[in-house]
Amino acid sequence: MVKMKTIKTKYATESFVWGLINKLEENIDNKFDKADAKAEKRHSEVMNHLDGLAKGFKKFDEEQVILSAHSKDHTDRIEKLENTVYATS
Repeated sequence: MVKMKTIKTKYATESFVWGLINKLEENIDNKFDKADAKAEKRHSEVMNHLDGLAKGFKKFDEEQVILSAHSKDHTDRIEKLENTVYATS
């Protein structure tokens, strides 16, 4: 909050009004700077979390590919064994 100077007359001078406006602008700029810094920090935190999630999904996808290949290999082996066993009976 801007502190108002006590003036001797009832009327504000032009320089007083401009000084008050300048102080208000400085206060507003400071508040925006603080808000920008907080937003930048929060953005950085969110991006770090998203990066971790993306790495986790990539690892999960790689595991799924490997498990799918193992499953296909097992299915092929079972079919081959079934054909061998049931073909001889």
